[in-house]
Amino acid sequence: MKKVTLAAIASKTGVSTVAVFKALNDKKGVSDDLRKQIKSYAKSVGYETKSYRQDVGKKRFLFFIAKDFFLTPLEQFYSTIFYFLTAECNQINSTLQVCFINPENPIDGIKGDIAAFKPDGVFVASEIPPSILSFFQDSPIPAVFIDFFSPLTSCNYVYVDSYETSYMLTKYLIGKGHKRIGFVGDIGRTNAIADRYFGYRKALNEAHLPYEEAWHINKNIEREGEKGNLPSPELMPTAFICHCDAAAQRLYGLLAAQSLSVPENVSVASFDNNTLCDILVPKLTSIGPHKDTYAKRALSVMIDALKGKHSDAQIHSHLVERDSVKAI
Repeated sequence: MKKVTLAAIASKTGVSTVAVFKALNDKKGVSDDLRKQIKSYAKSVGYETKSYRQDVGKKRFLFFIAKDFFLTPLEQFYSTIFYFLTAECNQINSTLQVCFINPENPIDGIKGDIAAFKPDGVFVASEIPPSILSFFQDSPIPAVFIDFFSPLTSCNYVYVDSYETSYMLTKYLIGKGHKRIGFVGDIGRTNAIADRYFGYRKALNEAHLPYEEAWHINKNIEREGEKGNLPSPELMPTAFICHCDAAAQRLYGLLAAQSLSVPENVSVASFDNNTLCDILVPKLTSIGPHKDTYAKRALSVMIDALKGKHSDAQIHSHLVERDSVKAI
């Protein structure tokens, strides 16, 4: 008889692999009705909870990331995913340890961390150079890449479609009546920023709206030392899309320095939807994934990887309208 897997139960019951684990092992996080439904189906197909505990529980995982993406106060995206992913690992009696990628000699640093911690699997967050991707592809240790995707390399990815998300955000601004829309972000810095830029351009072209080079601030203005010049008053867009929430915060300041208010004079929208959005004045309209969902899907993909199964998961983004966009 073919062995019944956790993933198979998840597929049949329409929930995540992690939700099935919680239900079968009486963990918090699922409703009583759903727990009964999952247990009933598992019993009907001869699934034994004990075998899953032996296969998946009590694992050691590492979370590799560049230090700048984790410790900088403005960079809350990955630290929040790590927080939720740690909680998910705890639910299956497993541990998660963060390790920083050394930009000077990354491969040797990664090898040292793996030798010291002896993980059962690794998570790698944010965009990484080809050398690191190649190292993990050749490694016997299962790896799951978070917020990164490469069509050229077959690995386990959990990611957001930045191109489509930016297209959606630009269409939202167009729907608010904006016809002069700018973009903030260095498209040479990461693939994600480039994808967001080209998704923005697609929406403009589709709507037959103009584009001016002056509307693109091709800098990551949220980073120290990066200075962005706003367009001249006669070329100022009515709205800007920023590649991340921290860049939007910096743009607020640049606009204020020219006596321009958000959203009265210029509307602003961005990506990631971090807690920063609710702190800014006015509160920032932003689009991004639910970080807890990112964590759940990442662990589900890791569970499959531990069993030798390759899988990807695309995470959907959600637009949260706040106070930084004005209809015109």
